[in-house]
Amino acid sequence: MLLLQYEPIRKAGKPFPILMAKTHFDFKQFSIYHDRCAMKVGTDGVLLGAWADAGPHVREILDVGTGSGLIAIMLAQRCEADVTGIDIDAEAVGQASENGLSTPWKNRLHFERADALSYEPRKPFDLIVSNPPFFANDLQCPEKRRNNARHSQSLPLDILAGRAAEWLREGGEFCVILPPGMADPFVMQGWERGLNLCKRCYVHTVAGTSPKRTLLCLKKGEAPYPESTRLYIRGQDGAYTEEYRRLTEAYYLHL
Repeated sequence: MLLLQYEPIRKAGKPFPILMAKTHFDFKQFSIYHDRCAMKVGTDGVLLGAWADAGPHVREILDVGTGSGLIAIMLAQRCEADVTGIDIDAEAVGQASENGLSTPWKNRLHFERADALSYEPRKPFDLIVSNPPFFANDLQCPEKRRNNARHSQSLPLDILAGRAAEWLREGGEFCVILPPGMADPFVMQGWERGLNLCKRCYVHTVAGTSPKRTLLCLKKGEAPYPESTRLYIRGQDGAYTEEYRRLTEAYYLHL
């Protein structure tokens, strides 16, 4: 049974849509259980998993801060790469592993408990993705596991950019999703470490409102002039836009 529902959006300017979590979320080809994870399945993760380019040239993928394994599993669905997910939270890694074992791509999914600050991969990656913690330290909640998943203190963004630059092969790409105000500083942090912006997408909850998230793709090495696009999740009538349907239709049950 579907145990997680969309929060309806009826008016322009309503907060960014969230997915209200219970036990699990059913997608078209897999289910994600997340009751043991500090962070639940949410729109940010679905957007990043659907937007990141996992073309035939991609053979090795790393998901940093994998949580329930959602993004890693989404990427495994549409490519032939080996996908590794790392997280500092042992409970999350255990549940991600269980989620992965229930998919048709279980032989290409690997989940490890690891701290990104000290992680040493055995091989370089063609693609790295991360829905990173980005909240300020003064907004912390009492639960330590949730703080680690949400707050930049556990994984500062400048360090994340540096580690991604170390782990990527030349020409590899690093995709993240961030609030708009953090996007330009992060692009600069990446540039200082040899990662060049090649694609940016401003995500708007509703047409006519300010963007609530920014999707970024940084390339290790030379990159063409960056492509900039906009994605509107819903139109003024509250219905999902055709562009959002195209992006996520391979995953959502009811699109």
